[in-house]
Amino acid sequence: MRNFGKYFLIINCLWGMSCSSDLQPEFIKIDDNLPDEQIDSLHITATNGNFIEYEMTANFMSKFYDKKQTFIKNVFIIFFNEDKSIKSTLRCDTAELDDIENTLTGIGNVIIKSETGKMKAPRIVLNRNNNILHATEGVILIRDNNILHGKKMISDLNLEHAEITEVSAEGELTDEKLDW
Repeated sequence: MRNFGKYFLIINCLWGMSCSSDLQPEFIKIDDNLPDEQIDSLHITATNGNFIEYEMTANFMSKFYDKKQTFIKNVFIIFFNEDKSIKSTLRCDTAELDDIENTLTGIGNVIIKSETGKMKAPRIVLNRNNNILHATEGVILIRDNNILHGKKMISDLNLEHAEITEVSAEGELTDEKLDW
């Protein structure tokens, strides 16, 4: 009986210490600057019903839920027409997706290609609601053998309807090609 009392006392002490508030786990506050989600080597297909709107591949993505922002590295996007033909492609070093404004900002070596031409810029902002892009830090638009340099440009994704400010040009001008 004497041994039972010792064991009861030891078990009671151990149980009391294990429930002590000093031994409760500490919760670590996570830095607000850390992304909620990170993905390496991604491929995204965006659809609207049976229609594929675009396919995006990239090397790395960081997503912040509270800020509703996504940062993507080494981006390549193929935009499709409803008949499944390619409308245009976009390539850039980094892209920022803003879910609040519904914009994609392409940063660094931005290149957009379509059947009607090719555009190069250091930075563009694409409004994803209407597929209108704005280049505000310089732009080069190439159509056939003609090259237009400008300070700013507004265009659709097909590069069919482009408005460029402060323009200079290189190339050959003919009467039938004068419809810029």
